[in-house]
Formats: sequence, structure tokens, C-alpha cells
Amino acid sequence: MDPNVDPDRLVEDALRQMRQVEDFQRRSAAMVGRGEALDGLVTAEARGDAGLSQISIDPRAMRTSSQDLGEATLRAAQGALEDLRRQTMEAMREVLGDDVMAAVDGTGDPGKLVAEAEQRFQMSADEAMETLERLRRQGGY
Repeated sequence: MDPNVDPDRLVEDALRQMRQVEDFQRRSAAMVGRGEALDGLVTAEARGDAGLSQISIDPRAMRTSSQDLGEATLRAAQGALEDLRRQTMEAMREVLGDDVMAAVDGTGDPGKLVAEAEQRFQMSADEAMETLERLRRQGGY
């Protein structure tokens, strides 16, 4: 095992990452995206735990044609869902980091990310095998 690897730090890092994921799940469930159209006469909300959750139409919006009102309602709903998606992506970036999110959103190189992960895995596997071999020798097996 690499003498520079601190097992306690590895455990702490894993626990920290688990807490970050749990925090992300709580935060994303509580997120509310908002959208509007017709100068705020039509509003919509989308919740992380329920999807599209509210559409409000001010009575003054009823002066528009039914087609315009329908289109405005759709724009408000799409805006709310887009706002929720943006908030979710920002929260994910905090948990996963810029490199992973760049690979997710297509601005990064996923091949490079996979290669780095494979390299870290191989190093961990090699260290585990070295530790097992050392323990085998110490035990006289």
C-alpha cells in the first residue's frame, strides 16, 4: 500500500461525499423553479419533488385570445421547468465538480474522465493486492 495514502482520509472523503449526496437530495426535493409569461400575468412553478406544481392566471390575462393564453401558459410552464433544471445542475456541480459536469453537459471530454477513473481504480487495486501479499507473507501463508 502506498505509504502516502491515509486510510482515515479515504474514509473521511467517502463520508463527506455521502453527506454531499444526501444534502443534494434534500436540496433538490425542496427546489422550486419559476416561470412567467404575459408580463407576469401567467406564472408557473415546478418543484423538485413533484414536477409542475402550480399554474396561476391573473384574471387580466383572460382578455387575451384562448390561443395566446394557452401559449403563455405553456411558456410559463417551460420556464419553470427550465429554472428548476438550471438550479438542479448548479447543485449537482457543487457535488460532482466541474470535470464531471463538463462531461455530463457535453463541454468536457468524457473519455479523459473515464481514463482518470480507470487509472485511480487500477492504483487502488494494485495497492490492495500489495497489502494482501504483505499480510500473506506476515502470516506465513
